[in-house]
Amino acid sequence: MKRTLLVIPHYNDTGRLTPFLSELATHLPSHFSVLVSDDGSLQGERESLCMICETTRKNTGENGPQILPPLFTQANTGKGGAIIRGWEHGEGFEQLAFVDADGAVASSEIIRAEEFFRGACVDALFGSRVKMLGRSISRSRARHYSGRIFATLVSTLLAVPAYDTQCGLKIITFGAYQKIRNSLKSCGFAFDVELLIRLIDARCLVEEIPIDWHDVKGSKVSLFRDSFLMAREVFKIRGRRQNELAQNHDSMS
Repeated sequence: MKRTLLVIPHYNDTGRLTPFLSELATHLPSHFSVLVSDDGSLQGERESLCMICETTRKNTGENGPQILPPLFTQANTGKGGAIIRGWEHGEGFEQLAFVDADGAVASSEIIRAEEFFRGACVDALFGSRVKMLGRSISRSRARHYSGRIFATLVSTLLAVPAYDTQCGLKIITFGAYQKIRNSLKSCGFAFDVELLIRLIDARCLVEEIPIDWHDVKGSKVSLFRDSFLMAREVFKIRGRRQNELAQNHDSMS
């Protein structure tokens, strides 16, 4: 069985993480290892996180996942930075994944996506919040429309036909990560976009999978402020990509 390192980026969010981590420990199979990558939380949150992970580890059965000690850093770098630091501990794992700490994606959906990924001939699998028959999506209209606007922006600027780049569930092979690890520069919420672009440019096969998703109260994300920041980061990603393509063209001339 291929081993999967599941990284959970975390920032001052133990209130929502605690029940979610317990759910993962109860339902995920033993080939999963769960690593919470903290992104510069307050000292009290860091101490609570250590206790939560240790308590969850002790209560996890023999057939459950391995709950690893949390990973800490002093500075708050953003969601992407926390994921990258976690994935850098992926030596020995065949598959790397991340899921948001709020529990919006249930353990059953993580298991379903990972089982699909193991049987698919792709390098990366992106969860996608598609409201369709057989899938359950629960979120506000404002969040839905802002997500569609951002997806249209990404598709237009970067010529990528992705329905949903921002869903908090991604799985990639360790080999694919090795190809792109040094080119990942976006540490914030636009990390997902750059991850997709770098995979495509490295000729990796990427597929989206519709998943069940439900909004969880307590989000620190501001739809208007963070949507603007993410859009600005997309322009930066496009600029870096264009510069690299130009440099590659010049070197081949």
